[in-house]
Amino acid sequence: MIALLMRLVAGTALMLLVVVLALLFDGADRIISARMQRRLGPPLLQPFLDLLKLLGKENIVPRRAVPWVFNGAPWVAAASMLLVFLYIPVGSVPPVLGVHGDLILILYLLGLSGVAMAVGGFASGNPIANVGAQREMILMMSYELPLAVVASTLAWVAYKTGMPGDPFNLETFAGMSVWGMSGKIGFIGIFCLMVALILVVPGETGNSTGVVEAPEACRVS
Repeated sequence: MIALLMRLVAGTALMLLVVVLALLFDGADRIISARMQRRLGPPLLQPFLDLLKLLGKENIVPRRAVPWVFNGAPWVAAASMLLVFLYIPVGSVPPVLGVHGDLILILYLLGLSGVAMAVGGFASGNPIANVGAQREMILMMSYELPLAVVASTLAWVAYKTGMPGDPFNLETFAGMSVWGMSGKIGFIGIFCLMVALILVVPGETGNSTGVVEAPEACRVS
């Protein structure tokens, strides 16, 4: 009971920290983008104000929408993205909900976020939202396969090189670097995987439709 309570407290604190850091990084990203375009840009705390404004808006459900799906899909998308961080080890600190095969579970949670956004768009009954949902599903087909290839290849490398632990467990890679176990030729392959991962992650996470903007993105009337 005490262990369960400690996990609950740690998970809640971690998700709050993730939300705060995500909003701060989003504010910094807006400032950097504005300076690159020779603009002043919004203040650093502008995402916090946008979030408060979003939560205070009236919830308008389109006439042809499926209300429970339309209202629930954004929260499912946001919750799945937050749950990802409960399975990621931070340095020597183990994950809050670390289990065997958590790498596969993270892939499912990332995919669930995109599916929830698409379902919310389809449930709106709006033709424009349907086009956006179809675009999201097509994009998922393009970046889910490379991400799965990266994850399965890393697990194969961990298994073949004899790294201790479950090859599909992130703690295995946090405890021992895969770079030093793959050799010179393998180092080039791991570097190519890293480049592929960097190119795929923005699409997988939605980038412009992340945790903060997910509830608003589905509410296209």
